[in-house]
Amino acid sequence: MSSGAIVTFNDPRRFGSMKIVKRDKLDEEPLLSRLGPEPLGNAFDAAMLAAACAGKKTSLKAALSDQRVVAGLGNIYVCEALHRALLSPKRLASTIAGKSGVPNERAERLVDAIKAVLNAAIKDGGSSLRDHRLTDGDLGMFQHHFRVYDREGQRCVTPRCPGTVRRIVQNGRSTFYCPVCQK
Repeated sequence: MSSGAIVTFNDPRRFGSMKIVKRDKLDEEPLLSRLGPEPLGNAFDAAMLAAACAGKKTSLKAALSDQRVVAGLGNIYVCEALHRALLSPKRLASTIAGKSGVPNERAERLVDAIKAVLNAAIKDGGSSLRDHRLTDGDLGMFQHHFRVYDREGQRCVTPRCPGTVRRIVQNGRSTFYCPVCQK
């Protein structure tokens, strides 16, 4: 860069891509125009999420994983947020909104849980399961705080819940949840 800074793009899992776009052209960029709001941004709230899910016949897990609904939520963080919100990944996405698209208490809990999970993950440097590393080469530590992800067969961590974490496959991805406390 002209400032002497170096930008490195390291994507060992090959999910991403990089494209340099001028700041004043961001609103015109087709790759960005289809993305939902950033989950830690001001536009992401219960009303926005409920409106995006109103009338959807898909599962809540599939809706949250859809980058057009909310940008940047990966499989781990969707599972963890659904557990914190005590919502089943199998629940229909439309059930977080009233008939008119108004958010209900589930939408409020879910938005709070998504933000809490992402903030905790950022604080801990992300989740290092196989190959994720911080820019200094250190491992992220959020995997040590998983409540359900990759904990199949283990007891649920929700207080007073006698449930056991289960694994199912939804849309080709592993989903971990507690069928007792996640309704």
